[in-house]
Amino acid sequence: MTTFRTRLPAFLLLLVLGLAVSPVAALDFSEFVTKGYEGKGELEFIAPEDLILGPAGEIVVADQKNNRIQVLRPDGTFARFITSRVDGVTQALLPEEVARHRRRGTPAPAPTKPEVKKKDLVPPPTKGLVWFSETATDTTVLLARPVGLALDAMGRLWVSCAGSHRVYILRFSDGKPLGEIGGQGRQPGQFDNPQDIDVRADGFFAVADGNNKRVQIFNPAGECIRQIHYKEELKKGGLRDIPPHGVLWARDGSLIVTYPTYHQVTSWDLNGNLLWRYGVLGNGKGELNQPSNLVLVKDGHLLVADSGNHRVVELDGKGMLIRNFPFSRGTAPGRLLWPRGLALTAKESLIISDQGNNRVHFFNPGKAQLLLREAQTLARTDQWDQAYARLEQILNLTPNNEDARELMVGALHFFGDRSLQKCDFTKAEESYRRILIYRPNDELVPQKLDAIFWAENRDLIIKLVFGIMAVIAALILSWIVRMTFNKVVFGHP
Repeated sequence: MTTFRTRLPAFLLLLVLGLAVSPVAALDFSEFVTKGYEGKGELEFIAPEDLILGPAGEIVVADQKNNRIQVLRPDGTFARFITSRVDGVTQALLPEEVARHRRRGTPAPAPTKPEVKKKDLVPPPTKGLVWFSETATDTTVLLARPVGLALDAMGRLWVSCAGSHRVYILRFSDGKPLGEIGGQGRQPGQFDNPQDIDVRADGFFAVADGNNKRVQIFNPAGECIRQIHYKEELKKGGLRDIPPHGVLWARDGSLIVTYPTYHQVTSWDLNGNLLWRYGVLGNGKGELNQPSNLVLVKDGHLLVADSGNHRVVELDGKGMLIRNFPFSRGTAPGRLLWPRGLALTAKESLIISDQGNNRVHFFNPGKAQLLLREAQTLARTDQWDQAYARLEQILNLTPNNEDARELMVGALHFFGDRSLQKCDFTKAEESYRRILIYRPNDELVPQKLDAIFWAENRDLIIKLVFGIMAVIAALILSWIVRMTFNKVVFGHP
């Protein structure tokens, strides 16, 4: 018996289902762990700012008001500090902090070298990007209020320090100073209260120059090639520059910048042309409240720390809203208070520097999301039987999970087509009708139910057609015989 084939090829089925088995699933942060408290010890923070991932997945935190960088292992345990160096000697505290402790009569670590006056700690601005000698032992690096972090293609750590108005380049493994740029001023290459920094793969880097109300873009040689000024219109007329905070290079080479006081995220090309902007003041869809730091997602989307709304917002690469993640304001685990730095791990765990709570928050995918990833991987290789078992678990946990519902539609199409190939019409019809539970307006289901009807009743239909044809043939033959008889016997038709 010839079987009736209607099964779609795997690649066509995936095309029909759209993003249901896309390799990039919707982000999910339903489980959480917190690390850290307020203080000056290990795993203790005071107003942590930016947060990035190191070369081996280390978590690097700009521990701003402790004037240091804290490095955690991927599991969140403490690894080491990176602190200031005065004349090549590591300083646990800046000299001015030591003096403050002495005035208050509180104990402070004794300096390892004679105390240096504060004015001596502010050298003149550098001329462009200055690289230190590999043999230098007397370099001074002041991590005064480190707020911005970046890791370049060579694994070097770039740190922008709002207190010393400089950007330092350090060897990540041990914090050895490699170079610097900046110094307080308004000229190109100088900074006043620099904020975030980001380094592109080709060596171009951008710095949010806070009090100078501009973004400076530098080439790999450290030459300022562009200053971006974003202006707002005043109620009384005229324009004024807005201070930037976060900077992030997108995959297409454009630069994403946040402006907290104007509650916007913007995108610029290297020529300083505005490509798109997103946000107005508020807490609803399309609204932001003092956005700060940014991080890219695998599919080109970006996450924004919507600091004043104590949440995270996902945008696509063209500045369109994808979703607002419903983190709540508070001090309890799982709640945020002025989130700042963001990092997304390879396993899609979101790590946040929770500035208002002086801690680091780890938001991990829940069980349903992990099962969904497994199901998507199986579906891409047509292993729908194994995928189906996981989809049932997901829909028991989260019945309204849209990705799981769409993938279930794919599984049921597969099962229905397979049963139809085997001429098991009852199972095929059952699978197709179940699709309507998850996708009531599926256009393929009526076509496939029609195919089942014709396949199931094919023999009856063929007999009926042949019976009708036989009757018609008999009538025609009868008419021919009668006409011939009349002509032969009576001589007329």
